Amino acid sequence: MARKERYQEAGHYHIINRGVERRAIYLEPEDYEFFLDLLLKASKDYDLIIHTYCLMTNHYHILLETKQTNLSKAMQFINDKYSKYFNKKYTRSGHLWQGRYKSYPLFDDAHFWIVAKYIEINPIKANMVEDVALYKYQSFFQWKYKHNYFELLNDSMIFEMTYNEYADYISSDMDIEAIDIVYKSPNLITTKEGKLKVLKKRLETFFEQDRDINRNENIKKAFEYGYTKTEIANFLDLTTKTINTILK
Repeated sequence: MARKERYQEAGHYHIINRGVERRAIYLEPEDYEFFLDLLLKASKDYDLIIHTYCLMTNHYHILLETKQTNLSKAMQFINDKYSKYFNKKYTRSGHLWQGRYKSYPLFDDAHFWIVAKYIEINPIKANMVEDVALYKYQSFFQWKYKHNYFELLNDSMIFEMTYNEYADYISSDMDIEAIDIVYKSPNLITTKEGKLKVLKKRLETFFEQDRDINRNENIKKAFEYGYTKTEIANFLDLTTKTINTILK
């Protein structure tokens, strides 16, 4: 079966990949540095902007921006090169990664800043450090100490804030449900023609003003926009049979 087409239009993405069976993918400082070297080379060769990143023991997060439709090529370069390096160094064989990297497109600034904070606080969530500035293999550390890979962040949007503003922002409490909302909206669907379509308008916006009064009309609008009968039914606590009847 052919792989599902990826959305990779120019724009912002949250990229995640994990080690197979959640095994460690970085065992020594040299491993983190080799990966960051690859990320730096990819940013130049594939015209990427790295906004934030965090390399954890068994996975990584990158918030990046593409200028071209070449995200898959860039990530294939990074993942393949690192996998070969790791397997050779530690005399192992087989897959290093759990599967294809995950890519979540971001379509507005609010989502961008939520994801930026989520990435930066990963070491705290994992109880690896108590202060986000103490974790060496992430973007905030590079900013604070102007460390070896500060160049990675040359064009990052995080510099729209001052250092103190950003430090306060990522140290403030975060509603963990906010990150789930980011990944549920907008939706990506495959049309009957096999093309990917972005549903930038959230399903709930069709029912914000008049969920009950013009419900049936709004159901039709949501369906025509691209949401499935099942998605609409689940959102309104109706059966798909009821939705079918309304759409006839």
